[in-house]
Amino acid sequence: MRRTSRTGLLLAVLVAAMTLWACWIPENFDVKVEINKDGSYTFTYDGTLTYALALAAAAKGELSAKDEAELTKDADELRRESGFKKVEYQGKGRYKVYAERSGKSGEPLYFISREMAFFTILPKDNHTLEVAAVRPKKADVDQLNSIGAKFEGTLSVSVPFGFKVVKENADSKPMVFGLLGSYKWQIRTPDANPEIVVQLSP
Repeated sequence: MRRTSRTGLLLAVLVAAMTLWACWIPENFDVKVEINKDGSYTFTYDGTLTYALALAAAAKGELSAKDEAELTKDADELRRESGFKKVEYQGKGRYKVYAERSGKSGEPLYFISREMAFFTILPKDNHTLEVAAVRPKKADVDQLNSIGAKFEGTLSVSVPFGFKVVKENADSKPMVFGLLGSYKWQIRTPDANPEIVVQLSP
């Protein structure tokens, strides 16, 4: 995901924030993955994406009105990103977004991007599909918390009835022999590493 260089954030803030886990922080998100019988899938992200450097500057009281104006303009840039349906700037580097992407069987997905892959859907060996969420280390989480960021939310994965789940560590699972509901994770702690591997039909 691109980010313009127009904002006038102070160099000192930029240097101090360079150790942040990523430029963008997913916050208060609801992520859903629906796997179809043919191996294709749909991914949706409904939540906040926060520009870490702007949030760090705001925490230090160094985010100017000019910076905020430029960040507001950058909502248009986010709207041009693949799959982004809604983008609304909320201040202090936070954007409320809704994104939706679809993939064919055997096609990988990286969200937000390959370089900042917080959520991945990847084909694996033996005709399997892995859905996973990348978590920062505890030290990174502590640093994010220090500027008021909250990397947390929910992940839900729906698997077609009859498909074999090879591996999973979900907090809750479908009910009634897998007929109702989905695999769900509450992502709140650094040791939460959601993962599910599904055997697709041959």
